Amino acid sequence: MLFIQEDSAAQAWKSAVLSLYDKGQPLECNNFFRNESAAIEIRDIDGELFSPFFPMNRQSIENIGAYLITGKGEVDHEWTTLYRQRLFEENQDYIGRIISILREWPDCPRAQITVWKNDIDYTRSTIAPCLQLLWFKIINDALHLHVHMRTADCYGKLLMNFNEFISLQKHVAKELLLNHGSYVHFVDSLHFHEKDGKSVTEFWVKNNKQ
Repeated sequence: MLFIQEDSAAQAWKSAVLSLYDKGQPLECNNFFRNESAAIEIRDIDGELFSPFFPMNRQSIENIGAYLITGKGEVDHEWTTLYRQRLFEENQDYIGRIISILREWPDCPRAQITVWKNDIDYTRSTIAPCLQLLWFKIINDALHLHVHMRTADCYGKLLMNFNEFISLQKHVAKELLLNHGSYVHFVDSLHFHEKDGKSVTEFWVKNNKQ
């Protein structure tokens, strides 16, 4: 299992790529170049959120974060659309409910949201959420967030995931008039796809020469 602690999202993504390349294992059944479980802590969510080496531009990532919170605009990422539906729009506003709970019960240990649906997400006919659970906790007047994911593409999607869920953490903190706490990201299967093997190897070689 990989354990990573960094001051910013950008640093955490870089460390995750290098650590997974160095310590991850191939997983032939899923065509993964490397695979491992991971726990990643970002100490300062106000630190650098973007990297010029990430294969998605800053504007696209910012649009995804904004869409998750507001539902406005269009994003080319089906999973973000699914998260928006399940967190804000289906039957009730779960994020709004979390905000209300933490206003009434600031030391609540139960402020969590699960997005997996057993009656839908085991089938192969639709996409299933990689995100599984969000756990919010107020400690010393700061809002901390733990994110649990069943799977994540370390090279192509992880930094985007950090950004969209950090946007959510900042949104909830703003509504509660709280400071920003740390962000912890757990992944059961952090992986590289085989198609990205060459790019990841080049990234590893370049950064290990510095």
